[in-house]
Amino acid sequence: MKRNLIRAIFAIFGLGVLCLIYGFSIEPRRLEIREVQIQTDDKLNTPLKIVLVSDIHIGGLHVSPKRVSKIVKTINAQSPDIVLIAGDFVNGHERRENHSDAFNTKIDTGVANLSSLSSPLGVYAVLGNHDAWYDKNRLRAKLEAADVTVLVNEFTTPQKGVCLVGLADADTGREDPNIFKGCPATDRIIALMHSPDSFLYMPSETMIGFAGHTHGGQINLPIIGRAVTATRIGRRYAYGSQRFGGVPVYITAGIGTSILPARFRAPPEIVVLTLN
Repeated sequence: MKRNLIRAIFAIFGLGVLCLIYGFSIEPRRLEIREVQIQTDDKLNTPLKIVLVSDIHIGGLHVSPKRVSKIVKTINAQSPDIVLIAGDFVNGHERRENHSDAFNTKIDTGVANLSSLSSPLGVYAVLGNHDAWYDKNRLRAKLEAADVTVLVNEFTTPQKGVCLVGLADADTGREDPNIFKGCPATDRIIALMHSPDSFLYMPSETMIGFAGHTHGGQINLPIIGRAVTATRIGRRYAYGSQRFGGVPVYITAGIGTSILPARFRAPPEIVVLTLN
């Protein structure tokens, strides 16, 4: 009996060690391609293929400029019509001037590597809370130099009949719901935001909304689930395809990590969404 107890303790300890190794060293380095088909309430003349990316967190333990280049190649291989990036390009919580020159060079190089993204309708982004803490004005300039169009309470029409609205971050900015009124009345609205907390501001006629920020919980424990999402909206909107007020939404787990450089059962991903 005592021997069996000792074996059980060692087995549990060993399993715990393996989970830690996997969570800190293996899963954060993975990159899954998540393919999703979404039937929208609005009719599109032709299907729209969107690649959604979020929370790259350049400068983090697992995201170097070199890895950004690999992610870009993976995105381009999907042949998307349009690329949407839901913020948090930068890792950390400090202002740019408080970081080392080496760290800041990583950020500048990683962002510049995004210039190789290719899609016929363009590459669009919103900024996240980490971006604001770092230096949102400089980061926006660097992104636009890399041919990434940044939308902060702004809209654009990437193709006829589609209006893309990007909102300010829920934690470090102030969303302006009036921006939706600028979309042509006949256009289908796609809403892009960093946090799912901003779903609140989507008008009911929005075709679909996209967000990141949650990292899919980053640590997704059996039974407990995705407990930490850094949102007010609740765990229902921690990850995946959902509906908010009747509007289809998708929350991606993103790519990088924050605070704890680990992921468990919430692997890094790029999401390939086809709107039908």
